[in-house]
Amino acid sequence: MCQFHTKILFLLWLLVLTATWPSHGYAIREDFLNGKAILGDYGGEIREKHSRRDGLFHIDTPRMIEHLQNLKINHYFYLIWHEKSDWDDLVHEFLPAAQKAGIDVWIYLVPPTEAPGKASEPFGTDYIAWFKAIGRVSGRYPNLKGIVIDDFNENLNFFSPQYVRKMRDAGLRENHNLKFMPQMYFPAITENFFTRYHSLLDGVIMSYRDDPYRNTQKLDRFLEQIDSAEFLAKRYHLPLVVMIYASRLSATPSNPSVLYIESTLKLALYRMKVGHLAGVVTYLLPKKFMAEEQDRLARSGRGYANLFVPNTPFVRKNDYAEWAQKIYIKPGRHYSLSFWHLNVYPVRFQNLPFAKQILINNQVVWSQRVDTTRPGVWKHEKIDLTPYLRGKTHATFSLRLIKHEKGTYPWNFAGFDQLQTDGFELENGNFEQNTDWANKSTTRALIGEILFYDEKRQAKTYQAVKKHMNAYALYLSMLRSASPDLSRQADLFLQAVLLNQDQAAKQHLRELKSLLDEKALSPAERKAIEQSIDQLISQLGKHRFWDFFMG
Repeated sequence: MCQFHTKILFLLWLLVLTATWPSHGYAIREDFLNGKAILGDYGGEIREKHSRRDGLFHIDTPRMIEHLQNLKINHYFYLIWHEKSDWDDLVHEFLPAAQKAGIDVWIYLVPPTEAPGKASEPFGTDYIAWFKAIGRVSGRYPNLKGIVIDDFNENLNFFSPQYVRKMRDAGLRENHNLKFMPQMYFPAITENFFTRYHSLLDGVIMSYRDDPYRNTQKLDRFLEQIDSAEFLAKRYHLPLVVMIYASRLSATPSNPSVLYIESTLKLALYRMKVGHLAGVVTYLLPKKFMAEEQDRLARSGRGYANLFVPNTPFVRKNDYAEWAQKIYIKPGRHYSLSFWHLNVYPVRFQNLPFAKQILINNQVVWSQRVDTTRPGVWKHEKIDLTPYLRGKTHATFSLRLIKHEKGTYPWNFAGFDQLQTDGFELENGNFEQNTDWANKSTTRALIGEILFYDEKRQAKTYQAVKKHMNAYALYLSMLRSASPDLSRQADLFLQAVLLNQDQAAKQHLRELKSLLDEKALSPAERKAIEQSIDQLISQLGKHRFWDFFMG
């Protein structure tokens, strides 16, 4: 699905949502962490620029706390994995600083499937020891709320209900308030899972990746999946938290676009607003901004035509995805096409059952298996199209990726760029705009998108997340004010933000600020709220939502 199609779907959703948008704020769920909705962030830690005497690069706690406060994050999910010092940094530096800043913390542990190469230190895969140690520390730091285990559903052979009960008991003996949430994916959130594990859990974190099609490009099933998961979890009185990818999902063509991240965040916050989610967590939100060179794949310029096969078994023989447009042919004797093409696939795989093709009026005029060229290397071709175009005034021109044989396959993708024609007209052959080409796929398991390299993607992502997290945090603070006028204006303000109506949002913020004069607030409370309002007013409108569609 190209970004333009994503835009249309998102607008349709907004039309549906606004048709029944509540005029007053809904009550926050009171059955989870005393009603404190999770505005969360996972990983993406900043480390000190220089190693310490132990030779390790420790967590830069002051800078991390500064960023989390700037983003209005109230729950940080602290990954223990990258350095042997992560546990000590947590206990002696990060937890005290987070407690002072009013930030709750969850320990995020890697599962056994990640441990053979590198385990969380110091207890490795002894999760009973982890729960005991974390429970003991949480007794000293009440802001240490609990534990999350990554990829839990992919490790159920290890995490049997009996073992989970043992590790939970070890933690609860140290602190009876210690909580546990598994991180899971949509296909595994089933009635059978909850039947076996619900009594051992305090909630579930669902990472959205359009399962079972595993990508960070399509979001048209986002609401369907979180609503389905929330419905099941609610039957067992368990809250659902959704995790949104802000950085690259493995085995995909690129980092998620700013548009994708902002759109999923808007939808998640709306579901939180109406009480159907307990929280939202960003996955690896960048906090130090740098160009992501691995996304700079275009042969020239910023964009190229991408056709992607996710890590899913649902592509059948003769399924395909393609880019097509109508071409206009000049009178003449000779017609040719010069172009560059690319394949990316895991190097350990051979005999992939996919081919790239070029078609004229649905007739194949060029074809090449994807595994005949080295992964990641652009190759130039020039083909004679005279037999296919002579005597015609127009035709349909297509770039296709097809599964031309039966067989298993890994994730892979193809690219086309720098199309140059002789004797006929073709628009946007360098793919520098999101126009002129139509995308078609015979299955949801094949995805086409014009991918643009954006050297400022990380900074734009950070600002988009900051805007929406700050807006929701202000909304929550006004909702708790017990003032109908403040709650009403806060509700209208958040509605405007989620609908990209920045000017209306600014007006509601100004009205909110004027209403503060009528309320009994301490000087410190008033100052904090006014600062939040002023910051949001300055941030609103800094980027236009539509700009993201054009790369």
